[in-house]
Amino acid sequence: MHRDLSEQHTKGEVLIVEDTPASLKLLSDLLTEAGYYVRQAPNGELALWTAQSRPPELILLDIRMPGMDGFEVCRRLKATPELSQVPVIFLSAQHDTDDKVRGFELGAVDFVAKPFQAEEILARTDAHVKLGRAQKALAEERALLEERVAERTAELAREVEQRRANEEFLRLASQVFEATQDAIVVTDVNGHIVATNPAFTQISGYSADEVLGQNVGLLHAGEADAGSFEAMVNSVAKTGHWSGEILARRKNGDIYPGLLSASLVRDEQGQVINHVAVFMDITERKAEQHLIDFLSNHDALTGLPNRMLARERFAQTLATARREGRCVAVMCLDLDRFKSINDSYGHHIGDKALQVVSTYLTETVREGDTVTRQGGDEFQIIIADDTQLSATLALAQQILSGLRKELVIDGQQITVTSSIGIAVSLTDGDSFDELVRNADTALFRAKEIGRDNYAFFTERMDAEIRDKLAIQSQLRGAIARDEFEVHYQPQVCLKTGAMVGAEALLRWDNPVLGKVPPNRFIPLAEEYGLVNLIGEWVLESVCAQMKVWHDQGLGKIKVAVNLAAAQFANDATVPYVESTLRKFGVAAEYLGLEITESTVMGDPNKAVAALRRLKDIGVSISLDDFGTGYSSLSYLKRFPIDVLKIDKSFVDDVTTNSADAAIALSVISLAHNLNMRVIAEGVETREQVRFLTDRGCDEMQGYYFSRPLNADGFTALLRERRNLLDM
Repeated sequence: MHRDLSEQHTKGEVLIVEDTPASLKLLSDLLTEAGYYVRQAPNGELALWTAQSRPPELILLDIRMPGMDGFEVCRRLKATPELSQVPVIFLSAQHDTDDKVRGFELGAVDFVAKPFQAEEILARTDAHVKLGRAQKALAEERALLEERVAERTAELAREVEQRRANEEFLRLASQVFEATQDAIVVTDVNGHIVATNPAFTQISGYSADEVLGQNVGLLHAGEADAGSFEAMVNSVAKTGHWSGEILARRKNGDIYPGLLSASLVRDEQGQVINHVAVFMDITERKAEQHLIDFLSNHDALTGLPNRMLARERFAQTLATARREGRCVAVMCLDLDRFKSINDSYGHHIGDKALQVVSTYLTETVREGDTVTRQGGDEFQIIIADDTQLSATLALAQQILSGLRKELVIDGQQITVTSSIGIAVSLTDGDSFDELVRNADTALFRAKEIGRDNYAFFTERMDAEIRDKLAIQSQLRGAIARDEFEVHYQPQVCLKTGAMVGAEALLRWDNPVLGKVPPNRFIPLAEEYGLVNLIGEWVLESVCAQMKVWHDQGLGKIKVAVNLAAAQFANDATVPYVESTLRKFGVAAEYLGLEITESTVMGDPNKAVAALRRLKDIGVSISLDDFGTGYSSLSYLKRFPIDVLKIDKSFVDDVTTNSADAAIALSVISLAHNLNMRVIAEGVETREQVRFLTDRGCDEMQGYYFSRPLNADGFTALLRERRNLLDM
């Protein structure tokens, strides 16, 4: 039989699992000097054997070990019934949030980062050993208490039944009745008190004379615990016994918790003659339990919720937000260079600074939001918000601004700033762990861009917002600053190899932003109402350039200009096209307008009318990106379309993907049956050229023939007059 070293001779028994000899010795020496009995294991296999031979009170477990790592050791410990309650603190040289999440999921109670700080090791070891002992002692005491109450109640019931036949036993029972530390109340069959013991007076404050003849209900808390009282009455009536927790009322009106055991007393004929209740005041036990519960769910230093309680609060907040069509943001807040505060002023000041910050955060957030501390100088805030994140942004800015003010702690002026990472349930995940991990990633980004800042995890909500604002500010003056340029991509006839047209493509080179891709600035131009102005500039530039080419005898080249949805919806667009053609003396037959399916779906009837007016003046209409949008054949039949363009997404794999090949063939067949021409976009290989040529495609454009060229480059290509199919 082994000696109980943990209880009798030391502060506790700790098993250290560490594959690095130096670290193992350091921890062993530290804890041994602190009064702990230490056992060692250099690897996972030996750790399991050692723990099973005699369960320790605490295990310090290294994560990174050869063979079986710390995670697997923890999993096996928690799967072993006799070891499942032994607290495990992980040791790690890394600060990986994923490791922490995984460790807590496996049942770890804490993490300690390497290199070790002696004060932290001792503080955490002391806390968890004491907590474990308190929980164990409370459970044992409670079981013993219940056993004592049950035994005493049965004993007293038997004594009352036998007192008429045995005066000696009655005298003994009287002595027990008087000496016991638990309150005893005896009533008649109608519940009127006939006897109490001194412990009853000490606990309740009532003397025996004050309650004799009174109904026992006088001692109950009333409405505050009506359910328990009714359950007790029903159980005693049906089974003759009841035991459990109940709320009682003292003479001074205070309500307090107790452990009650109530039984019936019967005579020799089995008739009920008395009720006996034995009551123990468990106010102190409850206080201890509340303290244990609080420490299990809150940070000991600041009193803020810990990770376990934060997860519960998050689930509640997310459920409510979803019902209301809102979202939940999780902020990870870290104090910038907090280590320097500890180093300069000491950990005592550092702890007070953390308490001041936690108070500030709690007072700053709204009611219903949750502030938690996850250890060190790291805090988390759970906040419900609308989809525009207005409250989240305001709170982040308020926190940053408020923490910049100097803190005065014990006469020391301390400057604190913070960095905040934010993740949102709408885009960054739905689980608490996932949002914390992503907010932590955003926190690193906030520190990288200069600290004392905040950053969103998603690019759409952080970099893109900043990017959009930058583009917006530069876009408004781009035309006046002559920053736009039209490039032209040749369109080649597959029968002759001649260049029969071009597509006009807008390019923007800004001195601040550099070359901005069209897919970034054109949607913003539409959003900010600038697309009509830009579209007019493009049309005039194209018509002016076509006039130059025609006058130079370079051929009657036809150019297609893309028309945005906002332009198409503008009633002035068709008259403007007519006046621009007249202004530059360009025949309408040399201008093409490209639209997408989505461009005309807003108001199909209005679209048909506008397209027919353009057709009437001689402008040709091309349907771009056919097959990627609505692709309604009924609309295609109604719209006066001249050209269908096969989208690049179908052309890319047309020679290797049977589905893309079938789509391309269907578009070609459909267009020809409706008397339309077909242009394939994005052609880049000779195999694509051959495939589409063999299937009857009319024209092509793409890098195989030429990249989009500026006006000078396209003019030079026109002068060459070469067959582009011979490339």
